[in-house]
Amino acid sequence: MKTAGTQNRQRFLMMLTGAFAIFFTGFPHVWSIYQPYITEGTGWTQSQGTMCFYLALSAFVFGNILGGRMQNRFGQRKILFLGGGLLSAGVLMSAFSLVSSPLPMYLTYGVMQGLGQGMMYTVILASAQQWFPDRTGFASGIVVTANGLCGLFMAPLSRQLLEKEGPKATLLTVGVLMAAAWLLSSLFFASPEEKKENTETGVTDENNRCRQYTSREMLHTKQFYFLLATMLFGLISYFMISPISQSYQLELGIPAAAAVSSVMIGSVVNALTRLVLPSLADKVGRIVCVKGVLVIAAAAMILLCFSNSYGATIAVILIYGCYGGIMGSFPSLTSSVFGIRHAGENYGFVMLGIVIATFGTPVLTRMINIGENGMRCVFAAGAVFAAAAFVFIEMLRKTLNKSDRSDDYGIGNNEKTASAGKK
Repeated sequence: MKTAGTQNRQRFLMMLTGAFAIFFTGFPHVWSIYQPYITEGTGWTQSQGTMCFYLALSAFVFGNILGGRMQNRFGQRKILFLGGGLLSAGVLMSAFSLVSSPLPMYLTYGVMQGLGQGMMYTVILASAQQWFPDRTGFASGIVVTANGLCGLFMAPLSRQLLEKEGPKATLLTVGVLMAAAWLLSSLFFASPEEKKENTETGVTDENNRCRQYTSREMLHTKQFYFLLATMLFGLISYFMISPISQSYQLELGIPAAAAVSSVMIGSVVNALTRLVLPSLADKVGRIVCVKGVLVIAAAAMILLCFSNSYGATIAVILIYGCYGGIMGSFPSLTSSVFGIRHAGENYGFVMLGIVIATFGTPVLTRMINIGENGMRCVFAAGAVFAAAAFVFIEMLRKTLNKSDRSDDYGIGNNEKTASAGKK
């Protein structure tokens, strides 16, 4: 039996090395820096290059689902090792996929990297929450913050390497760094000791015993669809403004330095909210924090509708922060509702909202952005979607409170949660 001190050292070491590995799962978010260099050298069209990002993001979500399911059968360490190997191999092989056809890049950078990232992400996220069952928000916040910091540090490094060495050497360098992080995390990774069922975080059944939902059971609850809809509609405002955040500010006459700075500051705020908000939610409640994020997102989109100056800059920064708040809060929120035991796979299904928002938002934007005031209409629609997300999270709260005969769901670790199995 390990002492408490040994266990504390072990879990913090696992979190540290795991965060280092998770850092590289944010690599697809700097693809926009690589794309001009790669398309110029290969002759791909802009849409062919952009597809690499979409494939990597989609494969990441399905990697979470696959890895979450496989870890229940084969164990977390094996899936972490498999996912890290797939991720590293995908990026290293992508350096040799810079040919006239984008198909090899789709397989290596898109599918292999994305699946490997998702498998690593789900294992480390689930294990972190299991090591800190009383502070799941703090644990998941550390993990998703590491993911969010990737763009902040990898963007300038990648730009320097691309200018000096070109895309092939840059991808090889990044692939080696990923392999080092993978091996280091695999070396120090340790699953927490088995917890007694009644000490795990999760929803309670009719006998007030903690219930750990499998993904199949979760998919038969309306609470899952409330969570999915909240994530989907809550992220649309970010995907509306993110691709055009700099160009739109320039169109308003805002200086280029301020427009670029807003994105950099937004990235920092994004990372901070991923860390701070989940930890705060451990004390004041997850649903309360998500509601606050959605109110700010709606207000920021309304500000974009009417501002012709630096108000737009402030709104951009707020939207980046709201994106981090949602991505930071949802892992622990999902575990609070459906339990820790199958947290990785369950959260993978909830993240399908990201895939839908990613592919659906550009189509939606093109449909709305018509006429002289097209972009203002787009921003107004973003505010409406944020409000819709608020409605769905409130519906989730009401269904949980109703079945639990309590109105304090989501206010902290001492909360009594409802049975999500009742429809």
